[in-house]
Amino acid sequence: MSKRIGLIVAISIAAGVAGCATTPEITTQTVIVAGVGPVDIERLNVRVVSVDRPNRSVIVEQRGHTWLVDVPPVFGNLENVREGDMVDISRVEGVVVEVRPSRRGSRPGITYTEAASTPAFQGVPERFVTRSLTLTARFERFDAANSTVSYVGPLGPRTLTVADPAVKERLRRFKRGDMVDLTFEEAFYIALR
Repeated sequence: MSKRIGLIVAISIAAGVAGCATTPEITTQTVIVAGVGPVDIERLNVRVVSVDRPNRSVIVEQRGHTWLVDVPPVFGNLENVREGDMVDISRVEGVVVEVRPSRRGSRPGITYTEAASTPAFQGVPERFVTRSLTLTARFERFDAANSTVSYVGPLGPRTLTVADPAVKERLRRFKRGDMVDLTFEEAFYIALR
């Protein structure tokens, strides 16, 4: 499988992994990222169970647990992805770079962006690729002491780090239960075995 296709699949699969954190076996390593501080690199090994090229989705499996991953068109085609391919995915949890109120009537969801536009992950090991995504979620709380925001999104309750002082200030204005759009950046790396 080419490096480009492998990277494309890693980014897409990792999106599905984010919602399965309590089910798959994930190991972590902590690194210091400039502008963010200590972050964990999550490492996960999955097997491709099936590929649905016309519908741009992949089913992956680890230890008897399977989940569907939709692959956005921006990540290229899936022609070189095969059933049984083993994939090691490394993922650095996202850092919030923007927040705004959601449109009235919004429901939890995820919108992916091609590539990250700001250097939020200076210091991440080389070969990692960053991307941006906007998550529509229910705001729970902002912990100013730890610089984290808690929310409930399409993948359940989560917490993300906030490094930007302007974003921290905007988060102080939200009340529990408000629907918000959180834009964050995260980094991924894939290695085929």
